[in-house]
Amino acid sequence: MPSFNVRFIKTVSDDTGHEHRACQAAFRVDAASLSAAAQQAETDFCKQKGVRDWTIFADAMELQTALAMPPAWGG
Repeated sequence: MPSFNVRFIKTVSDDTGHEHRACQAAFRVDAASLSAAAQQAETDFCKQKGVRDWTIFADAMELQTALAMPPAWGG
């Protein structure tokens, strides 16, 4: 089953008005598809934060296919 790296991002402004992206949570999800991974990530994030709507804490969710670790070099 594929793995996906998930990050929940909140855009915040500093005291000079410049925007910065702050990661609110990052974790790995095992799911059959990208859409299934997004649903699972939303559920996990809400459970972790104790909320029903993840957009209370984040503006965006980023999903990326997790790359397999390369085999160890033999020597």
